[in-house]
Amino acid sequence: MKTIEDIKKVALAFFIITGLIHLGSTVLISNSLYLKQTEIINKIMDIPFIITGMTYGLSSLRISLTDPEKNHKALDISFIILIVLVLAGLLYINLAVPTIQA
Repeated sequence: MKTIEDIKKVALAFFIITGLIHLGSTVLISNSLYLKQTEIINKIMDIPFIITGMTYGLSSLRISLTDPEKNHKALDISFIILIVLVLAGLLYINLAVPTIQA
């Protein structure tokens, strides 16, 4: 259980950092400042932001729903599969779906 708690702490730190960078780039884009650089940062940071948020959320869910005395490999595997599927979906959306230019 200690490992899951450590994963939760690290995921929270990365979630906060990536969230601040992503939101900061969004603010700069909305104010038309450093457009090329902030658009690149904004497009790059969306996937890490979502993945760290999911990792934090699912690790919190795992800690709150399970008993530390029992083995929960099936639940862990299902959470990992869920994260991998979301990552694959996000990569597909970012790479295969064309960006609409206004």
